[in-house]
Amino acid sequence: MMGVRRAVNPALKAAGDGMGRADIRALEQICAENPDVRFLATFLSRENQHELCVSARKFNNLMPFGCWWFLNNPSIVSEITRERLELLGPSFIPQHSDARVLEQLIYKWSHARVVIAASLSEAYVQLLHSGRAVTRDEIVRDVTRMFSGNFRSWVGFSHAS
Repeated sequence: MMGVRRAVNPALKAAGDGMGRADIRALEQICAENPDVRFLATFLSRENQHELCVSARKFNNLMPFGCWWFLNNPSIVSEITRERLELLGPSFIPQHSDARVLEQLIYKWSHARVVIAASLSEAYVQLLHSGRAVTRDEIVRDVTRMFSGNFRSWVGFSHAS
């Protein structure tokens, strides 16, 4: 989780953290120096999202995931999900659970599922307009990858485990 600025407002204690743009070069260097290590990465800044996608294309040991804290607005989740689909296909983890209390998890996933489904639908419509048919099996494959398969594969979890 890159871009967190701790205790911007100390009076708010655990809720007082802020965010800022991070330098992605540090992550790229870590990925380059450790090609056998897999990294899940997310940035708190909207401005870092495109760089993260480009880096994930360059480093097969880097997996973008989720929309944290201040990016967890439906409009921004939609923008980031569409951008990742355009640059990475379904090879990322669109959302995750970072909630500290159950109620946060419920609202976060209820709006994230709707936004991610709409972003996927838009991508399939674009394929159809370009003359490429999309099958039900492809849709099921992509949804499965994005909502569980990518993570399971990334951490080495198999169905036999």
